[in-house]
Amino acid sequence: MNPQNFSSKYTVRRLVTKDTEIILKLNQSNPLYFKYCPPAISRPTIRHDMTVVPPNKTKDDKYYLGFFDGENLVAMMDLIAKYPDDITAWIGLFMVDAKYSGKGIGTKIIKEVLKALEDSGFKQVELAYAKGNPQSEHFWVKNGFFKTGQEEKEINHDYTAVVMGRLL
Repeated sequence: MNPQNFSSKYTVRRLVTKDTEIILKLNQSNPLYFKYCPPAISRPTIRHDMTVVPPNKTKDDKYYLGFFDGENLVAMMDLIAKYPDDITAWIGLFMVDAKYSGKGIGTKIIKEVLKALEDSGFKQVELAYAKGNPQSEHFWVKNGFFKTGQEEKEINHDYTAVVMGRLL
């Protein structure tokens, strides 16, 4: 799977430790997200998020990606391939810098990502958002995702994750 196939407009590449400051800035532009989905963002949590994978997955399955317009980080995505099964891609995080929000950019990126995943053989995409976050719920519903009925209480972070899915 080639991440550059995820966008015809933006340069897409894996984010690395040297990108921590621009990732932090993008995340800080979205305070509503962290109101519903703690903990607050920090440099150590970013570096942790860059490498953490679910059980039975490796770093090769993880795509911690940035969507760049020149030098500007427009959006970021944390995607796990073949999780929780071989036909599914899991979006652990998708966030657009607030200065680009409300312009259809996030929706255009997601549309291209979903097409690239389908072209790579995936049959569905799943994700979760923090229950009560109207912005996240609206975005994913608008992009064709549906609630699966599965909810998981995140004990360490004191929120409930609502699982959504979309067939490709």
